Amino acid sequence: MLFVLIGACVGGVFFVVIRSIRDSDVVREALVRAERDPQVAAALGAPLEAGWFPMGSISTGDGSGNANLTLSVAGPRGSGEMMIEAVRREGVWQYRRLIVTVGGRQIDVLREQ
Repeated sequence: MLFVLIGACVGGVFFVVIRSIRDSDVVREALVRAERDPQVAAALGAPLEAGWFPMGSISTGDGSGNANLTLSVAGPRGSGEMMIEAVRREGVWQYRRLIVTVGGRQIDVLREQ
């Protein structure tokens, strides 16, 4: 019984952490930016949804922070992977890298259009 209780607690903490990353403002904004990209929209469609097992980290505090994440993304036409590198200054995320990979092809969402 104790093992079940411990397992439930660990699972609950894991779920909360994963959910907080998926629902973070840096991920939500990255998804919106990716949806607006014509190449990503053609490959995956919209809306895009973040996958359940992001890898990396987000740290924030006092209006500043860093994000370095890789997560799966999916839309009505397919799925891929998104890499996010961003710095938060004065409450605003500045994306350094935002790349969506679909079928081995990298789409730089931040490129000059």
